[in-house]
Amino acid sequence: MIHIIDANNLAGKLDLLDKKDFDKILVDIIKQYKPDKNHEFVLVFDSNDPMGGKIKDGRITVVYTPRDNYYKDADDKILEIAESLKENDMIVITDDIEIKEKVKKINLDKNLNIKQKNSTEFALELSKEDLIDNDSKLSKDDEEEINKELLDIWKK
Repeated sequence: MIHIIDANNLAGKLDLLDKKDFDKILVDIIKQYKPDKNHEFVLVFDSNDPMGGKIKDGRITVVYTPRDNYYKDADDKILEIAESLKENDMIVITDDIEIKEKVKKINLDKNLNIKQKNSTEFALELSKEDLIDNDSKLSKDDEEEINKELLDIWKK
């Protein structure tokens, strides 16, 4: 399964955005996360570099979205990757409503079944795996809020 992660969004949910080298911290967290050997991760970050960049390290690919006339932010790159892979064994991880709506449209237009997961939910999974330093873990209030959100979803 391929996980395409809205990396800035997830870093925000893990309270990492204000940390120096938050991107490297998030990559290290994902490297430690081992749900299954068949899982691959594509972390897509916003970048200020007009050229962007891409780094492959085992089962993790880190993409820094170029800043040019084609890509306004990481959202465009996330959607491009999801659409280009054309695989049904894929999850887009984000809380961004616009990305979620566009993934639904890609599913309909291309007859795909790209799954979606909230960054908030994935952050909770990472937190439960004890992969996050104590000073970066979700607060009890955040955990309770996430649990309430998940319970509300489950009840529907």
